[in-house]
Amino acid sequence: MPQNRADNLQENHMSHFVVDRDRCRKDGICARVCPVHIIQAAPGDFPAMNSHQEALCIGCGQCMAFCPTAACVAPGLDPAQCRPLRHDLQPAAEQVEELIFARRSVRVFKETPLPRDVLLRLLDATRFAPTAKNAQPLRWIVLESRPQTKRLAELVVNWMRRLPQEDANMARACHAEGLTRAWDRGTDVITRDAPQAAVAVAPADWHWGMSDAAIAAAYLELTAQAHGVGCCWGGYVCLALRHPTGGEVRAFLGVGEQEAACAVQLLGRPLFKPHARPPRKPLDLTWL
Repeated sequence: MPQNRADNLQENHMSHFVVDRDRCRKDGICARVCPVHIIQAAPGDFPAMNSHQEALCIGCGQCMAFCPTAACVAPGLDPAQCRPLRHDLQPAAEQVEELIFARRSVRVFKETPLPRDVLLRLLDATRFAPTAKNAQPLRWIVLESRPQTKRLAELVVNWMRRLPQEDANMARACHAEGLTRAWDRGTDVITRDAPQAAVAVAPADWHWGMSDAAIAAAYLELTAQAHGVGCCWGGYVCLALRHPTGGEVRAFLGVGEQEAACAVQLLGRPLFKPHARPPRKPLDLTWL
């Protein structure tokens, strides 16, 4: 978008739906893609949104994303930050599929941690993962060094040591006694000796927190794969964070009382690279 036009729109958009009438083709695309149906676009007319409807806008930017002439701005969004897509950089379908096929859960990492700028680039991509109602509720907590991930593992193991007395069913379900014995032998199956970890946190009363975090964590994992970075889901850490007796783990990470830790990704450069795609179960599919 040309800077002078972006400046003009920026001055006017504020909390309103703005249409550049010099660019608008009156094609109604913005109205048709709006997920909450608050844009009116009669055939041959400029699209519009009244003040009541503007209050219902979820700020997803669909109208801006799909407008072929960059003629509209959603309430509260900055047109200067709406960047055109680079279609020339989009991979072919086979390349995307191969990226997915090549992804493996990495459990053996190199010791050297990722530079902060690499972590920022990977996590920045998660901002574009879909969230319910476009709430974008997630907060990330990053452990940047092996001493931190080791301390996290220690706290989870301590939680597991107490678990047979506090919640026998959970202790059996997560193999707590076997995991603590492995730790005592020097094997870290909690954080897998990963040099770094990222934890996705959502408001505790947000009903879609688990789903939003799982999608964002998957975005992180696939983006990491494209950058040669390995990930592994920290399932045991998640169990401790969600359990009523996991307060020490939550306190260490700074998870607030009104927050819920929803996903954990262990991160680092993989020590080994896969060379084959193991088989999977046949697709279980029902056509309706």
